[in-house]
Amino acid sequence: MITRKKFLALSSLGAVSLLFPNFLFSKSFKRTHIIDVDAALKEAASLRRVGKFEEAKKIYDDILAGYPGEVRAYDGLRKIILSGGQQEDVIKLLGEAVKINPENADIKQRLYREYFNAAMGNKKLAGTLGIEGRVLVEVKEKYASFLEGHSNHHNIAKQLEKITKFVEWNADTENPHTNAPLKKYRKDQYQYNKNRFNEYSSEQMSAKLGELLSKPNNDIRRPHIREMYQLTLKKYRKEKNTDVALEHAIKYYDTVNKQDPLFIKYIRDLAKYQKKYDTLIELEAQNHNIKKTFWSALALFDAYLRKAEDTHTPVPSELTALIPFLKDNTLAPTKKFELLTRLIKLDIITGQTDAAKNKIQEECRNMYGVSNAHTIDRLNVLAARYYVKTGNDDGKKKVVGIAVNPKSYLEDADDFVKSLAMMNLSRDSSKIVHLQNLQKLIDKL
Repeated sequence: MITRKKFLALSSLGAVSLLFPNFLFSKSFKRTHIIDVDAALKEAASLRRVGKFEEAKKIYDDILAGYPGEVRAYDGLRKIILSGGQQEDVIKLLGEAVKINPENADIKQRLYREYFNAAMGNKKLAGTLGIEGRVLVEVKEKYASFLEGHSNHHNIAKQLEKITKFVEWNADTENPHTNAPLKKYRKDQYQYNKNRFNEYSSEQMSAKLGELLSKPNNDIRRPHIREMYQLTLKKYRKEKNTDVALEHAIKYYDTVNKQDPLFIKYIRDLAKYQKKYDTLIELEAQNHNIKKTFWSALALFDAYLRKAEDTHTPVPSELTALIPFLKDNTLAPTKKFELLTRLIKLDIITGQTDAAKNKIQEECRNMYGVSNAHTIDRLNVLAARYYVKTGNDDGKKKVVGIAVNPKSYLEDADDFVKSLAMMNLSRDSSKIVHLQNLQKLIDKL
């Protein structure tokens, strides 16, 4: 990494050119003329994303040799330089670019933005720019001068208005955590950005998303694409149009990012709500194929089990094929418990009630002395499921009573009931909501 001190110490242009385009330092520099700039930029961006900075830089050099005002090439070089954390070198690069392209508004704007960032954040860097007084005031003057010659640039006018306010509020010299007008401005901006699409209908949001997707897909646009998908999906969910909401979630998953946890959750929730189990299984199968973890396998197991239970269809062989993988990856006690609860549920669904009963009793013994109500109630619900499967309605109703007053069941003649009572003996009953949730879950069976 080249630090600022090393950079200033370098006297040879050959060393400096490691950071900046060669043509900036030599009028006689010649390279092969690039005709398809867009294709070259895409190639350089691909190399840059995988860390091949030298190869990417050579392409950017080629582009700038033929097209010195190509601002996208400077953007690429900026990202390469910032990968080493050297913001001062970005300012140096753009300063040289402005000298070569004095009428290029886009390059000037980028240079002034770097000055602004330095004034507002990197105070150490701001002190090295050779500007007397407040750097933010100098930035304001540069923007004002720039606007005189580029009055059609509305974004420049907005930026100047913002910088003028920052100067008035001493945003560059006072602590931002105690600067009341600056804090209010940032809060207002956050709320405006958060609520800017509140009045849009789902159709309008979908149209906005379509406009965005019609543009070239680059790194800068990806966060906006994600946000627009999310906002559009929320609109459809709010209107109870869950079919279209699910379509949007799947489209994002298929075309943008298959590992985005938020959209994976959207698809799971919507597919379960609509009982589209094949969609759910397809999602979990793809997710497990990518991740190959205990949790991804467990999610796929749950999807198969949910379909079999709700549609009253046989358990597929794909589910049982997951069990060896799950058993091989259950070193942690929490994972063992999660797998056991699934195996008990599988036994109940497939009618193996004796096996389910034995597993529940054994786990009850393992949980003697445990106080966590949530964990205990997981097993209480499975016990109620067992009773429902065996047609014992009284046993199902008894489970809540055992959880409320386990001591009264310690001498019960039924060993299964005694096991449940022993497990519930240390159950934390300080929060009534746990008992209410247990009652609701059992009532649904």
